[in-house]
Amino acid sequence: MTVDAIFETVAEVGSEVQSILGEQRSYEEGHNPSGDRQLTADVYADNLLAERLLALEGVGSYASEERESVEQSEGSTRRSEGGYHVSCDPLDGSSNLTSNNAMGAIVGVYDQPFPAPGEALVAAGYVLYGPITTMVTARDGEVREYLIEDGDRTVLDDDVTIPDDPPIYG
Repeated sequence: MTVDAIFETVAEVGSEVQSILGEQRSYEEGHNPSGDRQLTADVYADNLLAERLLALEGVGSYASEERESVEQSEGSTRRSEGGYHVSCDPLDGSSNLTSNNAMGAIVGVYDQPFPAPGEALVAAGYVLYGPITTMVTARDGEVREYLIEDGDRTVLDDDVTIPDDPPIYG
């Protein structure tokens, strides 16, 4: 199992999440562990990511802003003998959904179980839901931007860099 399989799964889930955003704008009864009100879209994205990522051979655990605790994979060998551990905010900025502004998913991939130190981070990425859906990944010193359509990734830029004299980035 490779980190690419994790990002392929995130892209597939990203397409599914994007397709339901217009219908999932109501609030749930509860709050997430950070105290934020949860939209039905938050819960949907979290459940879908957890289900799909934990089904991948080689993913030992899943941690999310929407959950009280780390979700372990079914296979004990995946937990204890290497593999990857994925943390995410499944729908960062979901409060922007009702005003139809940008939001996304943030993903970190670690090669140690949680709580993992920063040096265990082997890859990171995000999906941005805007006029188009894109995903940016950083791994092994390379940053790539992809267009996400129907669950497929198409490379838009395979060498994303910050210009020498950049404008302001948020």
